[in-house]
Amino acid sequence: MHEKGVTIISQTDPRVVRTNERLRMALSHLLKQNSLKQISVQKLTQTAEITRGTFYLHYQDKVDFFEQTEQQVIDEWLAAAKTTLAPNGEPVSGFALGPALRFADDHHQILAVLLHPQFTQFRPRLVQRFERELAQFGEQVERLNNEPPLDVQVTFLATAFIGLVQHWLRDDRRYRPDYLANSFYQMITPETMPVAAWFAPVGLDLTVGVEKA
Repeated sequence: MHEKGVTIISQTDPRVVRTNERLRMALSHLLKQNSLKQISVQKLTQTAEITRGTFYLHYQDKVDFFEQTEQQVIDEWLAAAKTTLAPNGEPVSGFALGPALRFADDHHQILAVLLHPQFTQFRPRLVQRFERELAQFGEQVERLNNEPPLDVQVTFLATAFIGLVQHWLRDDRRYRPDYLANSFYQMITPETMPVAAWFAPVGLDLTVGVEKA
């Protein structure tokens, strides 16, 4: 269906999921030898081995594909890591580090593509989404008199996590995702920065080694 000129597609249809995966892999492959401007719908569909008709069934053009892919990946990442916390006895959404880093590991190719400088809007959108989630969490946790201001905590934590993941991807994922998740959790301090508790040590394998197998 369409909303304000932008195609909105279902993410529950298995055929749509397969089409998206094929197109994401094609985009990753093509960007190794082409700039973003050089990638056409024809190149995308040929590489993904789908018809142009299938592409236009879901997307208006390649810009629509890029924009929807960015939003889909952000939504999928937050959904994969969603967990429920109760810092004050009331349920509130948190971010499970184990599933979050495993999602980044499983989807490293498309994340590395979207975090490339050619995609100028993805990283700011991702940071903004993390900041919004952290700010909402911060409004529901007990505040300390001597803690850093909420906006400082939110900005620091969002950029630190995303920057760490980006470095990890550039470094060919040298560490296991659970090891990286544990390392990040050890570096943040909920005692002095209560908003950091949004990053929950949920779903972590504490026995993993350092190097990635």
